[in-house]
Amino acid sequence: MLSTDTVLDRATHLLGRRFGGTPELTHPEDLGGSSDSLVLRAKVTPNPFLQQRSVVIKQLPALAEGTPPEAEANAAMIREVVAYQYTNTLPSENRPGPLLLAHDIDERIIVLSDAGTGESFADILVREDAAQRASALRKLGRALGRMQVATADGEESFDTLNRRQYTRHGLPLGQVGERDVDVAALVTQGLDLLEGSGVEIPDAVVDFAREAGHRQQRSSLRAFTPFDLTPDNIMLSDQVVFLDFEWAGFRDIVFDVACVIAGFPHDISTPLLDEDEANEFIDAWASEVVSVWPEVRDHHQLTEALMTSLIGWTLMSLSLLYHGTLAVIAGADTPTDGARQLDRLPETHLADFATTVESVRRFATTAATSATGADAGRDGSDTLGRYTRVALFASSLLERLAELGAVPQTRSRLRSR
Repeated sequence: MLSTDTVLDRATHLLGRRFGGTPELTHPEDLGGSSDSLVLRAKVTPNPFLQQRSVVIKQLPALAEGTPPEAEANAAMIREVVAYQYTNTLPSENRPGPLLLAHDIDERIIVLSDAGTGESFADILVREDAAQRASALRKLGRALGRMQVATADGEESFDTLNRRQYTRHGLPLGQVGERDVDVAALVTQGLDLLEGSGVEIPDAVVDFAREAGHRQQRSSLRAFTPFDLTPDNIMLSDQVVFLDFEWAGFRDIVFDVACVIAGFPHDISTPLLDEDEANEFIDAWASEVVSVWPEVRDHHQLTEALMTSLIGWTLMSLSLLYHGTLAVIAGADTPTDGARQLDRLPETHLADFATTVESVRRFATTAATSATGADAGRDGSDTLGRYTRVALFASSLLERLAELGAVPQTRSRLRSR
C-alpha cells in the first residue's frame, strides 16, 4: 500500500493539473477502505482555483501491468469514474453523491468533494427511536426516487461517457457492457447453489427468478441506480448522499427499492426493516417516481415487481456470499458433486442470507394475505397462490438455515442480545 504522503502528492498534482495553481493538502484523515485501498480526507489550503475546503481521496491498489486482473480492475474503475462524471451533470438537488474533482485511471486514484460528516444509515437503522428511523427511511426513499426521475432519460449519455473512457484507455469497446451486473446469470448461480444443497425449489420461485433476470433488459422502469446499496455507504446530512458507485449503472429501479426492504443483502450491520418501515420507504419512493412511471400506482404491478426483485436479490446475494463477487463466475453453473453446499458458508454469511430470505417470507405472506380475487385472475395466473407458495418456500428454507445455526437479523433479535 502506498504511503499517505505519496497519495497526497498524487492528489495535489491531479488537482493542480485540473484546476490550476498549486493546492496544498494537509491534515490527512484515514477514512478506512476496503481491501488494500486507502481512503483519506484532507483539508485544502484556501486558494483562488479550488472552492472546496476539504476533499476525499480514494487510492486503489496497483496491479501487475498487462495482466487480465489489471484490465478488469481498470474497467471497474472506469465504470465508477463514469458514474461520477454522469452524476456531476445533474442539478445539485438531484445529485446523489460527491462531485468528481479529478482522477487518473493509470495511477488508480480518484479525488472527490467531501460529502461532510453526516450520520450513516448503519448508525441510524440500529436506533431504538422508531420515529427517527421512519423519518430517515422516508428521506432515503424520496432521494432515491428523485435521482431516478432525474436520470430516467440519461442512459445514452452514460453509455457515451463509458465508450469515451474505454477508447481513451485502449480497452475494446465490445467489452463496455461486461462490467455491468449480469442479474440473470447471478440468479442462475443462486438457484444452482440451492439445488446443489438439496433445496427443493417450487416452480413459482423459479418463475419469479427468471423474471428477475429478464426485467433488467425489458423493464420500462429504468434509470441510474447505485445498485449495490449498503447502509454504511449512505449518509444523511442536509440531504441523503450515496457514497459508492462501483456497481452503478442503468437498470430496473425496483431492484434498488427491493435491496433496502431486503435488509441490504450482504450487510449484517443493521436489522431487517419491519413492515411499517418498509411501507414508509416504498410510499416515499413511489411518491417521487410516479410522475415518470405512473404504473407504480398499480398495487398489483408494483407488488409483482417487488416480489420478483426480492427473489432476484435473494439468489444474487447467495451467489455473492458464496463466490465473494457480483461478477459472474465462469463454470459456476456446472458444479461438481458436493461442491456447493449451504453448510460450507461461514456463520455470518448464513445469517445474512437468512435475513434476506426472511424479507421474502414476510413480503410474500403479506402479498398473499392482501391479494384480492381480482388480482389473482387479472393476468390469467394464480397470483395469490404463487405468493403463498413463495412464502412456504421461504419458511422451509429458513428452517433449513436454522438447522445450520443461522437466524434472520431482526430488530427483536437485536434487542434480545
